[in-house]
Amino acid sequence: MPDTTTIAPANVQSAFHQPLLFVFLVTLLSGLFGHSATAGSVTMVREYTYNASENDSKVSARKAALQQLQVLLIEEVGVQVQSSFSNSETLDKDEFSRTVQANYQTFASALTKTKILEEQWDGERFYLKAEIEVDPDGLSSQIATVIGSGGKNPCDAVREQVKVTLQKAPGPDKNTALVALATKAPFDNDCHDWQYNVLYSLTQSRYPADGYRRYLFTQLADIAPHILAEYLPAIVKYAVIKDGGISQTEWESILSSLQRLPQDRLQPLLSTLSNYSDKLPDDARSGKPSYQPQTALQLKDQLQALIQAAGNGNIAHPAVSPGELTALIINSVAYRQPVIGAELFRQYSDALVDADDVVKPIVDFYKTQLSNTALNELAGQSFNLLLKKLDEQSSSLSDNSARQLYFLLTTLERSAEEDPQQAALIQSILSRHPQLFAQIIRKQSMNEVQKNLWFIRYDLPGSDACTPRECADQLWGDGNAMALNAFAEYLVAYGSRAAPAEDLMIRKLERVRLQTSGPNRTTMKKHLITALGNIRTQNPRAQELLIESLGDLDHQIPQDAQHALIKLGRGVQDKMMSLMSTYEPLVQRRIVETLGNMPPDTDIVNFLKRVPQNDPHMRFAVEDALRAQQRAL
Repeated sequence: MPDTTTIAPANVQSAFHQPLLFVFLVTLLSGLFGHSATAGSVTMVREYTYNASENDSKVSARKAALQQLQVLLIEEVGVQVQSSFSNSETLDKDEFSRTVQANYQTFASALTKTKILEEQWDGERFYLKAEIEVDPDGLSSQIATVIGSGGKNPCDAVREQVKVTLQKAPGPDKNTALVALATKAPFDNDCHDWQYNVLYSLTQSRYPADGYRRYLFTQLADIAPHILAEYLPAIVKYAVIKDGGISQTEWESILSSLQRLPQDRLQPLLSTLSNYSDKLPDDARSGKPSYQPQTALQLKDQLQALIQAAGNGNIAHPAVSPGELTALIINSVAYRQPVIGAELFRQYSDALVDADDVVKPIVDFYKTQLSNTALNELAGQSFNLLLKKLDEQSSSLSDNSARQLYFLLTTLERSAEEDPQQAALIQSILSRHPQLFAQIIRKQSMNEVQKNLWFIRYDLPGSDACTPRECADQLWGDGNAMALNAFAEYLVAYGSRAAPAEDLMIRKLERVRLQTSGPNRTTMKKHLITALGNIRTQNPRAQELLIESLGDLDHQIPQDAQHALIKLGRGVQDKMMSLMSTYEPLVQRRIVETLGNMPPDTDIVNFLKRVPQNDPHMRFAVEDALRAQQRAL
């Protein structure tokens, strides 16, 4: 039956320092070990509560609780062990306590087995209950060694030996010496904290390190969880880049060790696998040289194996779900292997806890592939699946994810100005997911006009903007010029849906054209002309105003009028041809230019051939227009 004496919390006076209980414990230990303290290993159960500082994490608090519990147990057993020494060889209680603290790792090797029975963490205190197996003979030998060395830390001698060896010139002899030192010690961050430096040196070395690889994977099962996060990625890196990569047996050891890895330390391991693999999933590598030891296809197989293991609850502690691991993987490979991330997203999207977790990598991949036809299908499928998942989930989109999607919209909008396909693409995306993108737009920091323009342009639900008729009514108000131009811009954004306000727009354009020119009036004319073109106006007066605007002296207005007239097409071209002679020469020349840019039509060609060419400007305009029409025909 294990002894179940309880160790007191750190912030309470230890029970071992209370005189009566101290005498009791010495008597108890005498019964357990005998006066020689050479009995076999004894199992003892102890508990400890560690009061965390503000800088402690759960992992560091757990490590501190376990170490302090072991230290107190070593002190407890050490008191009895020293009773077998002569008076000249013993240390008093306080001095022995300081010696144990200074040589913790040396003495801890006498604790041959530690089994955690219970642990609790509330953010401030870490409670730990453990069953510990003690080797009194081993502890006796270590105490004698430390006392014999004058209390000096024996770890320092080994550290110095390792330091000297690491400073030697690279070569087989150096590696042989490092392997000899490493294989005689366990992995820890205390007495043998030099192991990481040895691992790094042998990883970088081009010389052999016989027996070291086997030793690494033998030790992997015994590395404590709180330092496994540091050593596991380094061991995996060593295995990947040395001697043909990770074997199946080694991969199984890695999977087994992952059950003990703290959940929040998975990222470095995934990044290591990604960093030493090719970028694209092409097993043959297309005959191209590669500087990475693993193919991307090997990486994908490894990542799928990890997700499968997560489905059995075998990844991390506490265990992560397949969906949580999939999201972590997609983010980890986003930089080097975004194609693999997109493929895994399509494969495991149903397992994701929250699609919000993968918005950035999927959106980034989609943006980079917009011009890459070879991968565009995968990018489009994964992006559309992401939007579908976001639409379906009840939780609100995070601000960061909303920002990522908004930036994508702005990228598409900039391209849409010159590429009709991009314009159709953004319209398709927003029309299929109106509620989602309405939520995204509301989350952005922008002025009211810009927000209203998004809602109007793509007919998103929940708009606070004016209707077309209400916007046109505002054009007759007494507001400042910028406010009035904003209402005119709304009419442009409405596109063909601004038709109910046609009469008001015509009347406003008539007035603005007669007013003294100025920046704000130019902007108003520009918006009204564009809006009338958008609704394909067939109103005779509106068409006359557009033709007359070809002779406007304000910057860009003639060009805007041309664009609007081209949109009207056949409905206005006959009027332009029949009335052209009634306009001044400047307007006549711009009518010719407009006809040249209209859809190809033999009537236009025949008309242009009959146009009088009274000056060089007209002759050049007719030649260019005919060339454009005849090329299109």
